[in-house]
Amino acid sequence: MRLLLVPTLALLSATLVAADAASALDQAVAELPPRASPTVHAHQEPSLRLMEISLAVAGALGASTASDHELEGLQGGGHDPGRRGFSLQTAELSLSGAVDPYFTAEAHIAASPEHGVELEEAFITTTGLPHALEVKAGYQLIEFGRVNASHMHGWTWIDQPVIASRLLGGDGSRSPGARVAWLAPVGWYSQLSVGAYNSDDESMVSFRGEAGGHDHDDHGDEPERTIGGRLRAEELETGSMADLAWLARWENSADLGGTETKLGLSWLSGANASGTGMRSDLYGADLVLGAKPTSGPFTAIKGVIEVMYRSAEVPESAELGEDEADPADDFTAPAATLHDWGLYAQVELGFSERWSAGLRGEYATASGDSVDHDGMIDHDQDAMRDTRIRISPLVAFRPSEFSRLRLQYDYDKAEHLEDGEAHSVWMGLDVLIGAHPAHGF
Repeated sequence: MRLLLVPTLALLSATLVAADAASALDQAVAELPPRASPTVHAHQEPSLRLMEISLAVAGALGASTASDHELEGLQGGGHDPGRRGFSLQTAELSLSGAVDPYFTAEAHIAASPEHGVELEEAFITTTGLPHALEVKAGYQLIEFGRVNASHMHGWTWIDQPVIASRLLGGDGSRSPGARVAWLAPVGWYSQLSVGAYNSDDESMVSFRGEAGGHDHDDHGDEPERTIGGRLRAEELETGSMADLAWLARWENSADLGGTETKLGLSWLSGANASGTGMRSDLYGADLVLGAKPTSGPFTAIKGVIEVMYRSAEVPESAELGEDEADPADDFTAPAATLHDWGLYAQVELGFSERWSAGLRGEYATASGDSVDHDGMIDHDQDAMRDTRIRISPLVAFRPSEFSRLRLQYDYDKAEHLEDGEAHSVWMGLDVLIGAHPAHGF
């Protein structure tokens, strides 16, 4: 009897402590003067909770006319289903809650067989600053456009858009840093954000991170590569504020005749890994339209279009040819400014409470030659810069708000493929356990 009583009393004590903490927080919040929060829309209810925990798991089963090796180039997203057969895309543990009346905190930890366990985000956000200001600081996904700032289980489609994989990286560009947001005193939602981040996190592929698709690991000791296959400079350091990555984003949202409309403009600039003083500039624009018709065959309509463009400076560099013992095989890669751009456009139609269907179209291309171990190559021979077209119809079924089944077909036309095109079919299942922080519209 005594053995049972001790853990029971301990559990009761812990419960009372948590209840006291929650009561203290509620009382402190109630005593605060009302302030506007720049991230709360008119239709959202602000809430403060001590702790919310959730686990999101996503997996897929797929078949493709492309080989697994070719799929690695086609499916550039870090959690895309990149092989035939079964894939566990991710299992993400999320923790969020109120620190006190002045801060909230979030942490997201993801795991997969291919990537192991990695920290996706860990940051704090202010809740009580005056003048409609908000500060977000910590390790975070950079709020460039729409897709980069969201987690994969919040996406409508199973895989990451091609242009996002190329310019922002397979896991999204994220880094330690801080951003300040200001909610303008106008008659619609209008928020201006400015941020500064380290440019050398491995996810910062357009800057000083690891440039996916250009490491040439199959050639053993070949030097590390960056944008366009150019040599990565050695011993790069953050010597000044100019070596950081700087963000500016302006986002507007309004209800126009029953259609919720959101327009965003983004700019991200910083030092890249090709050499001291070399810079990359990213520009983006995104538009979202959403409506819930009161009559007709559709219960919801949502359209998204996002455009991205990158300009990257690269210096002249001396390159070793494939035969390192033959000096005549060496060559010089000239200084250049490489340009990459693309877009995706998608529309999703809900035609019952649980069913929806959609179509996504993508285009990506580039200008300026890339570098390979054989010498200078046209950008269309580079899997990370070639001209790409992808068409992806989708059907989704949601048994509840905590689970989703998706069937997606990808038609890929890619210049670097030997056959020039590939056909893939993916069936995905994702589930959510617990309370997850809300995703934006």
